[in-house]
Amino acid sequence: MFYNALRTLLCAMLLVITANSHADDTQRIFGSWTLRCASDTQSGCMMFQNLVLKTGGQPVLQFGIGIAPDDGVPTVLVSLPLGIALPPGIAIRIDQGTPATFPVERCEPDGCRAGMKLRDSTIKQLSQGQQLHVTFHDGARKPINVLLSLDGFSAAYQALAKPKP
Repeated sequence: MFYNALRTLLCAMLLVITANSHADDTQRIFGSWTLRCASDTQSGCMMFQNLVLKTGGQPVLQFGIGIAPDDGVPTVLVSLPLGIALPPGIAIRIDQGTPATFPVERCEPDGCRAGMKLRDSTIKQLSQGQQLHVTFHDGARKPINVLLSLDGFSAAYQALAKPKP
């Protein structure tokens, strides 16, 4: 059941993020976070940050949060490049807190995906934190540590979680 709901959310989130921006789509910036809502009500909204290489603009990581349509629970979707080591999974840590690890769900021609549900306590920590540390491993199993700013997280999340008319 969880994986079906996660699969539905992952597909909707990917459509919101990767679709070309249409005139009817809305996008707002909250500090380091972007909130994008699709014009069709089925795809919903997602808040995210993209990290790309300075040289060449290759995507390194996309960290997004959306509200799962089946149960209304906030869910993280992490998109990573191909060629990473899958068994170690992904670890996230807020500031100096304890890391949470979760598996990479699948890889497709455009990258690898992982997702997890968020607890209210984690949302609170993200809202009050400064940095989000994301760790995954390259093909040689060497850790790659990426920092995301949590500036604007609280405002973006409030806009995301706000009931839609």
